[in-house]
Amino acid sequence: MSGMKRVLSALIPTILISEIIAITLMAATWVLLSALHATTGMLIGGEIVTLLGVAVLAVIIFRRAMRIDIEAVPADD
Repeated sequence: MSGMKRVLSALIPTILISEIIAITLMAATWVLLSALHATTGMLIGGEIVTLLGVAVLAVIIFRRAMRIDIEAVPADD
């Protein structure tokens, strides 16, 4: 399997899963901070912290997908 195909086969699911996680966590952050009557700055700060968490999760998901894809390819003997 070529390197680009391997990257794309790991990147596409990573983007989709990360998008679902981002929408869910950012909506939850906004709702919780709004319910606590947080200021606009606190809302934006909460969203930034949530975005950083989503970025870390995306990297973890991508690395796991790449590892699984590499292990699935049989070694050339």
